Amino acid sequence: MNKKMLLSSGLLIATAMTVAGAAQSEIIASNGPDGISADSKKVYFQSWVQGADGKFSSQHFSVDTNGENIKREGRVGKNIGWPAFTKDGKRAVYHTRINGNAELMLVDMVEANNLNEFSTIKRLTFDKEADFFAAWSPDETKIAFYSWRTDVAQIFVMDADSTNIRNLSNNTARESDPTWSVKDEITFESHVSGNADVWVMNGDGTGRRNLTNHPSEDSWGAWSPDGEQIVFSSDRDGDHDLYVMDRNGGNLRQITNKPGTDHWPRWSPDGTFISFSREIDDRAAVFIIKPDGTGEKQLTTKQSYHVK
Repeated sequence: MNKKMLLSSGLLIATAMTVAGAAQSEIIASNGPDGISADSKKVYFQSWVQGADGKFSSQHFSVDTNGENIKREGRVGKNIGWPAFTKDGKRAVYHTRINGNAELMLVDMVEANNLNEFSTIKRLTFDKEADFFAAWSPDETKIAFYSWRTDVAQIFVMDADSTNIRNLSNNTARESDPTWSVKDEITFESHVSGNADVWVMNGDGTGRRNLTNHPSEDSWGAWSPDGEQIVFSSDRDGDHDLYVMDRNGGNLRQITNKPGTDHWPRWSPDGTFISFSREIDDRAAVFIIKPDGTGEKQLTTKQSYHVK
């Protein structure tokens, strides 16, 4: 099963990559973080479960940074994920499945960071191929995302009203997972060099540069809130761990080094922690860690919080 098939099915955590080889009689369940509230008090995560028929479904939850107060979020939509909040926490873009396909939705929330009650909701994308992983521009007038609307995944940007969609990648290599810094730079995963590397470009698509340029798989880069550092996942030491580097690719340091696959890192808006998923034996849990590699904490303990 390739990545496009997985993403088109809405399986947006790396745990799902192991599912193709799993026995159908074995029920797979995992939790993967996909966002942080604008006030840095909650980590959002998708809780996946495989049914007896082999099909997957997810529900969306939040958890406080002390591991308490886990509650259902985002009840509007199916298999929603990756909410990207404005600085005040009152608007968010997330994906949801519509007629089996992932599309982007823009919502205004009645209460900041509460994905259960909206004052307005607007569908932003209508393409027959999947659209994922939104990121706001610094002035919150544009939204970056990646899409399979071309033959291969590419980075796109559109105005916040869903107009003026344009391809920033414009190549034949897979490029995905954009995040946008306060310095108007977009980091993303690119396979231009033949394997996954963390790249950066300006908000208009110019100034592309490979920051990792390493034979390992370097993926899922995300900006620090001040735009000076990037956290990413790499298997350069044998399994996927988290690394932090400066915005120019220098001063590389490893911040996790425990058994398991560490992936999907996201930096909290207040800069105090990084959320990530750790997968062990086909099970994934939500963790946070300080940017210097200390204070690691597991936030989810159940295999799944999915409720019928």
